[in-house]
Amino acid sequence: MPQQGDVSNIMKDFDFEFKDIVEAAKDVVIVTKADLIDEPGPEIIYVNQAFTELTGYSKEEVIGKTPRILQSKGTSEETKKLIRKGLEDKVPVRVTIKNYSKTGKEYWLDLSITPLFNDQGEVTHIVSIQRDVTEYIYTQNKLEELSRTDPLTGLINRRVFDEMAEKEFYRYQNQNIHYSLLALDIDYFKRINDKYGHLTGDYVLASFSTLCEKNIRSQDKIARIGGEEFCIILPATDKVGAIEVAEKLRRAISNARFKQDEHEIAVTVSIGVSQVKMSDYDYVAMLKRADENLYRAKHQGRNQVYSQD
Repeated sequence: MPQQGDVSNIMKDFDFEFKDIVEAAKDVVIVTKADLIDEPGPEIIYVNQAFTELTGYSKEEVIGKTPRILQSKGTSEETKKLIRKGLEDKVPVRVTIKNYSKTGKEYWLDLSITPLFNDQGEVTHIVSIQRDVTEYIYTQNKLEELSRTDPLTGLINRRVFDEMAEKEFYRYQNQNIHYSLLALDIDYFKRINDKYGHLTGDYVLASFSTLCEKNIRSQDKIARIGGEEFCIILPATDKVGAIEVAEKLRRAISNARFKQDEHEIAVTVSIGVSQVKMSDYDYVAMLKRADENLYRAKHQGRNQVYSQD
């Protein structure tokens, strides 16, 4: 097994100042042999100081082992295939991967893999230069999450709901799997804002959302459409099943009390139900029908489920 001291022999053609630069570099540098692609994987012969600082492994712990000891399930299979093809074809590859440190901490890398040729034009080693992009990835993921969720309730927003509803309608068209929608509206919500203030109103909206999530099935998706209006997608559910879900939800909300400070607030909800129909040209027609049934529920006294076709 190669030792760290062997690096001077392996890199004997390197200029001394160049080796100093590599050691002082902020980016991780790993050099492996090029002749082991299958398990156990390429053999590490050199890592720089940035590697030890990022991963928590000492140089002695990894020399002779494979970079695969760092891999995590967070790296997609497609990315792994790109890396393997680059190693097989002996061409440069640049990808983003997720690894784990010695302590199990996850981190993301911008990884560049480049083959190293000897004087005969043969690839003998592979150098990988890795830049820690964890903060950038987390920021991007957070921005993506914010763009897809309602900031007050944490539910998916209207844009994501539209995407999901469209996909469900497409599945119905291609696989004939029926599904239903529920349109919900908190009854007399304006009175809560007027009586207790908007902060309390926001608290009720958030609590209402949590209660709804607890009283629907794991496969159902609830979104806040706007204000006190919500919508739920019920996959693989006919109208009878949708009415059962709606009634369970209506009862749970009617029996609940939202407590904040000295206030104990009771609310009710009106719910409109619609099932997909052969005559629907898109999911919007179905949503319109659910909205119409919601307003019928309100006009008939509120705290009701209405499901007329």
